Amino acid sequence: MRYWHLLFGTIFIYLAAHITLGVPGGVASLGRWGLLAGTAGVSTWLLVFSGRADQFSGRTGGVGTVLLFLYGLLLATALAGFQVRLSVLKWLLLGTQLFVFVFAANRLLTLRQWALLGGALFLLFAVPIVVTFIAALTGFSPILSSFGVYYQGRLAVLGNPNSVGMVVLAGGVTALWVQEWPTVAQKWSRRAVPLFVLGASTLVLLWTGSRSALGGFVLGAIIWAVATGKGGKSIGLGLLGGIVLWVWSLDISTFDTLGIIVERLQTGTLLDTRDSVWTASLRNWREYPWFGHGYGVTDGGYNLDGLTGAVGSVRDGSGYFGVLESVGVVGILGLLALYAVVARNLWRLWRRKGRHRRPDWILAMLGGSLFLGFAVNAVGEPWLLGPGSFPHIVFWCALGLHVAGMSRVRSRAVAGAEKRVTRPV
Repeated sequence: MRYWHLLFGTIFIYLAAHITLGVPGGVASLGRWGLLAGTAGVSTWLLVFSGRADQFSGRTGGVGTVLLFLYGLLLATALAGFQVRLSVLKWLLLGTQLFVFVFAANRLLTLRQWALLGGALFLLFAVPIVVTFIAALTGFSPILSSFGVYYQGRLAVLGNPNSVGMVVLAGGVTALWVQEWPTVAQKWSRRAVPLFVLGASTLVLLWTGSRSALGGFVLGAIIWAVATGKGGKSIGLGLLGGIVLWVWSLDISTFDTLGIIVERLQTGTLLDTRDSVWTASLRNWREYPWFGHGYGVTDGGYNLDGLTGAVGSVRDGSGYFGVLESVGVVGILGLLALYAVVARNLWRLWRRKGRHRRPDWILAMLGGSLFLGFAVNAVGEPWLLGPGSFPHIVFWCALGLHVAGMSRVRSRAVAGAEKRVTRPV
């Protein structure tokens, strides 16, 4: 079995378990973590005994260094917290994810296999996006869901509106970059599929009313538009800004004939549904401002029995205020440093000449834009510190994609520089 098949299978089962098709939440969560541990075991076996591992380039654009820095800071918050056993256990699970999706994956996958994984991710995300799109148009969902098609005036087919938004965010940003693959960009017929998925993603995002997912998608689209020069920075920003304004000016009667319910985001204030949650998180953060309550937990009184509800251990809907509540200033500084390094890498990639349609450059940009898109999505959601959640998996897998591209880009640049130095005069 190829490692990328195993990696893709892990992501697929995480997505399937996140939908929870008749599977109890506790069983699904334990199954996800068990699968992740199994993948880590196979990764270790391949690295140590099979001899298949390629040399892992240390030229990761600073991601490797800042990742170790972040992991050390999170250990400090886990040990300084008030539920040390649960916090340290979640810290170990985070380490397993980093090992599987960043270190082992980049030791065992070639650039071509990473490109195949990127295409496979696009197809994986496209399926639930298309199903959601069809369900919204017809009013019938072929996937069993406790929410049904309509829930609280928002579209919910695969679990809940925010879960749909997360999947569509990943699928939409990936669809943008799939168009840049050399084999896809050369033929319109091949580009038709990602373009259709992109259009469906935009509509589904608007119908869900998931504000944080929409923000992440807009950021990813802006990175794509600026980096590839498609339409220029001003046109791209203008169109995306127009889409955002359109959400707030929609008249629900426009969609009555399709049976689609659009949440009236323009009524009331934008953040009125989060005020009380954010206030509670900020109040509890002020009690322990430096190290918080411990990695992956808040003041909710969770213990080891709450292992299967990893996301629930962080205050629901609290976003980065929940991060502060959980890991304090120490932990969030490491996270912000990681964001800054990825953003710096994207800036350097954008400035590199001869960058367009090279697989290593595209992979680095895809991973970085998807990673930062999910970072924006985490503004309103608690999954960032929950290592049992599907978005958490995609978050670190995106970083693995970014590192894969960066290591190849930097290796190519160093090899070119050495060639110029050694060239006879």
